[in-house]
Amino acid sequence: LFPNNLFLAIIGLVFMNANFFKKLFYPPAYLALSVAGIEISNESIKYIEFWNKKGVFTIKNFGEIALSQDTVKDGEILNKDALMRAFFELKKDISSDFIKVSIPEEKTYIFDTQIPEEARGNIREALEFKIEENVPLKLDESSFEYEIIGRDVSSKNILLNVSVVPKRVVALYTEIFNKAGIYPISFEVESKMIADSVISKSDRGNYIIVNIKEDSTLLIAVVDGYVRTTSLIQVGERVMRENLLKTGLFSDEIVSGKFFENDFSFETTYTKESYSSLVNIFSILKDEVEKFNQYIINKFPNTKLSETKIDKIILCGRSSTLPGLVKHVNQNIKAEVVFADVWTNILDHKKSISNVKFHESLAFATPIGLIVSTYK
Repeated sequence: LFPNNLFLAIIGLVFMNANFFKKLFYPPAYLALSVAGIEISNESIKYIEFWNKKGVFTIKNFGEIALSQDTVKDGEILNKDALMRAFFELKKDISSDFIKVSIPEEKTYIFDTQIPEEARGNIREALEFKIEENVPLKLDESSFEYEIIGRDVSSKNILLNVSVVPKRVVALYTEIFNKAGIYPISFEVESKMIADSVISKSDRGNYIIVNIKEDSTLLIAVVDGYVRTTSLIQVGERVMRENLLKTGLFSDEIVSGKFFENDFSFETTYTKESYSSLVNIFSILKDEVEKFNQYIINKFPNTKLSETKIDKIILCGRSSTLPGLVKHVNQNIKAEVVFADVWTNILDHKKSISNVKFHESLAFATPIGLIVSTYK
């Protein structure tokens, strides 16, 4: 074993120069057991850690650290000092020095491509010629990873799903984390971590995941069990809260609390005026989901995707529990709408998770997915 300081120094050097995906660094078993999942958004840092005893998981630490305004914007670091302070606070709240981090969808690119069967032995080299064709980055500016998702029926080529992020984004986050004494073992794509959290590992269905965040909503197309494409809508929880507050009928405490806990029925929650303040936002989300559904049907015609409906629409995010939203989202698609079960792949449902309220758990799909992906 290395002396601790030497070991950490070597790990730090590895991550400063390595690609961002887990396949380039398989952590020793004792590291994997204590990794924390970290999501950095415009508003906060969410984190979660689990105890893993012989494959049985229980929650060890979880929480959320607020970020001051204009610290991070869509994955871009605007204030290094403020982010550093938040990372030092994070270090106090987690027990592990090792983390997995999600890269916001705004900074990632996902595309499908194919290569000849004879290139199977050198897939990474074959993909290097595809990067600049599909993303607005040069090869030397890109870190990428891929999944083999099948074979093209007509050409017999290998079908690949490729994820790309800018190297500079990974380098900046790694630098600040390391200064805070926290060491990333991988950086992962947000949408794929959400899917890892809410869809069973063996499930090869077709889903639209609607993840409502603070100031945007991420639509994720899962086709034949793989995340194939995403779309971002610039409408999120903040606008919903602001619209409810404008009615003057509710305090900020009520809007931030009970509305999102969904403790009461649709009929008793809204007056006509308060419902009207949200119906336009619900309609925007409905329209965007419908357009996204039609887009993926057209984009993936040779899959098991039905032309009449997808299997399910899965809702994530605290504000997804707002009464009335479910009734709007599937008006024309007619697919079943369900709330995400973020514990699907990691917790025994027979065990108590009473320390995390349901509506709160819906905001933690990404950090939970980061842990799930460690054990895939």
